[in-house]
This record gives sequence, C-alpha cells and structure tokens, in this order.
Amino acid sequence: MALYVALPLVLACVAGFAWYRLSDTARGWRYEDKLAGYCKGLIPYDESAVFTDLDTAALDYTARYFGAGLDYDICRVANLNLFLGRIPGQALGADEFGESIFTEIQPGRVGALPTPFGGGWRGFTDLNTTSVVLPCRNQNASVAVSARRIFPEDTSLDRARKIAELITATAVKAAGRWSCDAERGGRIPEIPVAPKQSQADVAEGTCRGVPLRGRADLVRPIKETKTSAMAPVESCLLGAGQVYGEARFALDAWFGPFAQRLRSTSDEEKDGQQYNRTAGSDPSGVWASAKCPGFSARALFTINPDPKVSIDTAAQRDVAEDLLTGFAQASAARHHCTDLRLPG
Repeated sequence: MALYVALPLVLACVAGFAWYRLSDTARGWRYEDKLAGYCKGLIPYDESAVFTDLDTAALDYTARYFGAGLDYDICRVANLNLFLGRIPGQALGADEFGESIFTEIQPGRVGALPTPFGGGWRGFTDLNTTSVVLPCRNQNASVAVSARRIFPEDTSLDRARKIAELITATAVKAAGRWSCDAERGGRIPEIPVAPKQSQADVAEGTCRGVPLRGRADLVRPIKETKTSAMAPVESCLLGAGQVYGEARFALDAWFGPFAQRLRSTSDEEKDGQQYNRTAGSDPSGVWASAKCPGFSARALFTINPDPKVSIDTAAQRDVAEDLLTGFAQASAARHHCTDLRLPG
C-alpha cells in the first residue's frame, strides 16, 4: 500500500523538477531571480534576454572601479561588457586617478566613425562600442552606459540596434538608481549604414560646413556619417592618412562627458589633453568650444592631423583653423549651441 502512495509522489517530484529545469516559464523565473541581485538590479529582463536566451550563466561577472568620484560598474551580459556610472559635470578626464569611465564610453574602433542611433537618445555605435548618455535635469551630472563586445561576433546593424536597446534600458534604470531626472528617448529605429568614402566636393553628413572646394588633394576622400542634434560625438575624416592609412585630418565634436574626458586639471598637457582653454592651437591640433544645451561642460570641436602632417607653420595652421571653423559652426548650429569660441 505504501508503494502505491510513494510512487506517485516520486513521479510528481521528478516531473516537477524536470519542469523547473526545462520549461521556458521556469527558466524565466530563474533568470528574473538572478537579475534581481545582479549588477544592482540594473540589467533589464527583455533587452538582455535577447543576448542570454535566459541562461543565468551568461550573467557571470561584475566589478566596481573607483577614482576621483567616478566610480562605475562593469557587468557582463553574454558576449558584452556593460560599463555604467554617474559622471559629475565638473569631473575631468585627466587627473591623478586616471580616466576611469571616460575611457570606457568613448568610441573604440579606429577608422569606424560613431553613428548616432537616433530615437531621441544621446547615443552612438561604431559596431564595437555603443554608448548612451543621459544628462540629469535636477543635478549637474550625467548617467552613462556603454557596451563593448568581448569577442569578435556578429557586427550587423540589427545586432547593434539590439545593443542600443539594451544600454538605453539599462541607463533608464541606472538614472532611477542615482535619482537622475533625465529625458528618455523612444523606439530606436534601424541604424543606418555609415557612408563610404566619397570624392564629392559637398558633404551631406557630419562633414557638412567644412570648406572642401579647391582642396581636392588635401581633403579627398571624405568620410562621414548621418547627423543628429542628439549625437554626443560626431566625426568627419578628410584625406588619406600617411601613417595609419585612416585620414589626413580627423575632425571631431565632443559633448558632455566626451568633452570632459579631453580636459585636465591644469594647463599642462597630459595624455594628449590640451583643451583647457576655450579655443586655441598647437602643433598637434586645433580646437574650439561652445556652450550647448543639456550639459554644463563646454562642447569641444577638434581637428587633429595625421602624425606625418605638420601644422607648425602659420599657413598650415590657417588651413587647419579654416577646416575646423566650418565644421564647428555647422555642428554647433545643429546642436543649438551658443557662445562658439573659435581659434585665431
């Protein structure tokens, strides 16, 4: 009689265990439980499940770093490392503690231009690094989240869009953690293919405004991306580089934390950071700055030549300043910036 009672109980336990281990519903419960205590509960369920397939083993690493008030977390989601932190508006990239999260959110692929992913977000992707910044309206700070691929994998535009969805959802949860009142974007559209090199005399994207006519040997080919008034980084490459084969001149616009990264605590150049003055030039580059909505830190507009291209003479500097002026004016107008300070 006992056998007839015990056997059904055993079978029921075995069936229940099998259901708990194998069913999608149970896997979802286990995954949700893991997320609750993982990375301070900031990783979103739906957007991360796209990469983990609800496998809790794909959430296997967290770490925290500190320095100059720029503490940030690293959390692994499958084949992605997520970097997330709060960046005070007065923080600078070069100091005795090093760059910390500033290094992690910047574009990472040499020669691959940062493309804005739209949707009303201040974010970009270069198919290796994808970053978003949420400026806080109630405090002088920004929340930043970045994702980088750990191993070479799918670099399709569709995957880049899913990564953008993951980091924006993470940023929203992180903003809540730091009591940051930030404007949210909406649905992220299809990410456009970055334009290829062009021999045109007139730019249509991030190189728009740069005086190209009459300088074919100097500025061709041009390489640019689509524009966005929300892009936290913009780049325009001119001409063929002589050392790395990338470009003769690299023009960049940096906003918020991306501009803060390039400034140091003194006027002494440190790790290539010489942009403490509002505008200027030296043998390594030329820069301008402006006051732009959303951030207390002034935006930076820079032009840096290939290492084999000299701008030591006044004539060479005039050319660099002319190229930068057109770029800075167009970018500043696009971002509704004021108080543009130009070199010279």
